[in-house]
Amino acid sequence: MRHLTRMAALTLLALTLGGCERLQNAIMDAEVKDKTDYSLTQDDGSIRVILCGTGTPQINAPRGQACTLVSAGGRLFLFDAGENAMRNVENNHVPLAALTRVFITHWHSDHFNGLGGLINHTWINGRKTPFEVYGPSGVERVVQGLQLAYQEDVQFRHLHALPPVASALGFAQAHPVNLAAGQESQRIYDQGGVTVDAYRVDHHPVDPAYGYLLSYNGKKVFISGDTRVSERYLAAMQDADLVVHEAINSQMIHLGSAALQRTGQQAKATQAVRVLEYHADTLALAKLAEQAKVRHLVLTHLIPSPTNFISRRMFLSGMSERYSGEITLGEDAMEIRL
Repeated sequence: MRHLTRMAALTLLALTLGGCERLQNAIMDAEVKDKTDYSLTQDDGSIRVILCGTGTPQINAPRGQACTLVSAGGRLFLFDAGENAMRNVENNHVPLAALTRVFITHWHSDHFNGLGGLINHTWINGRKTPFEVYGPSGVERVVQGLQLAYQEDVQFRHLHALPPVASALGFAQAHPVNLAAGQESQRIYDQGGVTVDAYRVDHHPVDPAYGYLLSYNGKKVFISGDTRVSERYLAAMQDADLVVHEAINSQMIHLGSAALQRTGQQAKATQAVRVLEYHADTLALAKLAEQAKVRHLVLTHLIPSPTNFISRRMFLSGMSERYSGEITLGEDAMEIRL
């Protein structure tokens, strides 16, 4: 709808400028040009990581909610699907029909708010294989609930255009990730030279909560999900080429909480400090990354969301004194290639 609105506006402009058919056609052709990055599904031996969402449920957050895409071995792997995940993926020109799997780290809403739209939209745009949802216990209920919510839409789209054989693809298949008591990790995917292992992280009282380690062609990428800093998942980070890790700057949170108190917003001030209990302090994270000999640390799920040069500097303050590797403050649509 947004693209059609832009095309209509540009077409009207062309007509206003004189009705030049050649100009109209050029504008329309540019608007509908296929910008899909099909190289994401070609196996060139590299790993590509796209940050589709680096934000949180923070009010008025300028960033998309949790979403990280990894391309490896000619396949696409999505980790979490927060609100507007589908739009953020689409804006990064990801081949929608090739997006067939997602790994949910835990069942906080900002990590799966966009799951329904993701399943539905990839189906409408040509996905020919089942959509697979991996996640902690509860994934079956979520997938069943989305099927119930979208069954009318799938039926009507089938009646209008999509063939009956494709209707079942409008819904997802659940793959529960259940680690036994005392088990800290488990391989949950192993195809085409790509492996994905689930690791327990510490997001108590959310339990279980997982981070995921993707390995391909001798390279390792760990996506933390939400967690406080803990040696519990040190093995997943050990010698990793890239770690995409959630981060909270405790100093900025305390400064913000004090400001909320001064302005009479006591409830919000208390809530702001409470989130420190189960998120990853930037300085503690830097120490853990150094201990694990991580080569490149990328910060995501940023709390609070830095919006300018000063707040970005504040967010990273002190980390380089504790970690000698490369540090990147994540931004929506950022891509890293290994």
